[in-house]
Amino acid sequence: MINREILSKILPWLGKEKILILKGARQVGKTTILNKIKEEVIKKNPDAIVVYLSADDIENQPVFSSSLSLELYLKQLYKFPEKYIYLLIDEFQYINQAGLFLKNVFDKYKTNMQLIVSGSSSLEITKNIEFLTGRAIDFKIERVSFKEFFDYINNTKTERIPIDNYQKIELFCKTFFLKIEPLFKEYLIYGGYPEVLITEGIENKKIILSSIIKTYIEKDIVNFLKIENVSGFNNLVKALASQIGNLVNISELSNTVKVSINTLNKYLDILTGTYIFNFVTPYTHNIRNEISKMPKVYVLDSGIRNYLLRIFEFVDFSYGSVIENFVYLTMLSQYEKEYIHFYRTISGSEIDFVIEEENNRIILCEVKYVSRANTPLAIRNLSKKYPEKIYKEIIITKDLMKKDENVYFIPALILPFVKL
Repeated sequence: MINREILSKILPWLGKEKILILKGARQVGKTTILNKIKEEVIKKNPDAIVVYLSADDIENQPVFSSSLSLELYLKQLYKFPEKYIYLLIDEFQYINQAGLFLKNVFDKYKTNMQLIVSGSSSLEITKNIEFLTGRAIDFKIERVSFKEFFDYINNTKTERIPIDNYQKIELFCKTFFLKIEPLFKEYLIYGGYPEVLITEGIENKKIILSSIIKTYIEKDIVNFLKIENVSGFNNLVKALASQIGNLVNISELSNTVKVSINTLNKYLDILTGTYIFNFVTPYTHNIRNEISKMPKVYVLDSGIRNYLLRIFEFVDFSYGSVIENFVYLTMLSQYEKEYIHFYRTISGSEIDFVIEEENNRIILCEVKYVSRANTPLAIRNLSKKYPEKIYKEIIITKDLMKKDENVYFIPALILPFVKL
């Protein structure tokens, strides 16, 4: 099984008077993580009672019809509330008024039960969060990261090397570059869905990707979110997949996919809410300007992009947008998305990523997927303008590894093993 780093953040909360919410796209491994949580609970206490129920299973719908029905079910089968229960609920957003339901159960039985739930639509989860304020801890379950994939294939447990320890990073690069490179190419092509990664054979991987995407369209988009213009929605997904790393012009996009701007904005909310795309805002001190300016789009799994565009050749990835998307996903494994921006001047000068650090400092990062690279003019200019704010400057290259004063040149495939 692929070891997931998020588990180290979840496990310390077991047994606490908190609802644990695991949020993430379909098929990213939430159910597997729930099963791992069950294993860990029983490992610590073999007599512990752990109950797993899927809310989107039609047979379980009567159980979730009311808190009294759930109470009766647990009492009959597990001698609740005399015995403490860990209750794992998969796809909890299918429960009617899920937030109110969980609140009532929690408030009544928080000393007799811990609720650990998963959901694949932040749109529905967000509707229910108001009832769970102060009662719940959220955990974002991403697709498998490249570092996790590398560790799975090699049966290792690598630690991220602090970027300040340049010599150690350089040694790691020299030692593992050739070992990492083929896995890097495979990951860029097929993405980070667990089942895709562990499936052998090119055609089989494509079949699994197809199944994941079709299930997403049918279950989330058509059946659950009730989208009627499925054709327009699909056209939007393909249009966004073709322009990752680029600015999104709402008016142009509306004309391209032939849907109204209001409908387009609704669909964009759905695509972010179901963990398919993220939109990155420009870095600025003026919030109004940040909201009004065009964002950049990134897909949250490269396999989705490649399946939609029918591109499964690494030669295409010599273009910077795919590598830039990989860098964005790598940054998401260390930073919340609201702290990741890009920088663009009126004249069009741009820096790919600006990461907000603590103490009002920032990290500048530019993707130059070539073997020879220099510090871009935009980074030099911004560093001169705000020297007190710049924490680090990073240039992402193809295979160049060097340090030039405060500028770190790091190959893209090494970045996942670096702690920024």
